[in-house]
Amino acid sequence: MNKSKHQYHLHMGDAEKKELDRLCEKAALSRAEVLRKLIMSKPLKERPSADFTRLIYEIDKIGVNFNQLVHKVNTVGYATSEDVSAARIAFDRIYELLRSWESTWR
Repeated sequence: MNKSKHQYHLHMGDAEKKELDRLCEKAALSRAEVLRKLIMSKPLKERPSADFTRLIYEIDKIGVNFNQLVHKVNTVGYATSEDVSAARIAFDRIYELLRSWESTWR
């Protein structure tokens, strides 16, 4: 929590308030936090959407499966055709997920 010593009262028009509210919603921050970041020229980062969070979760799960395959290959010393096929499927799934998400961030 910020230990601010100074308090200000700010007047703004409807358009300014609407824009400030939009920035607060986009960054998931309070008005005071957004204004402090803007004053200090710090970047406002957009909070990830629920869809993006789900995408990251799915990719993480696929990565865990892939790491298990790699661990098996390192332990046994070779990869079976099933291992290679599973790895290809995992990477194809990641590619598919990223391509489906691509249209939302371009």
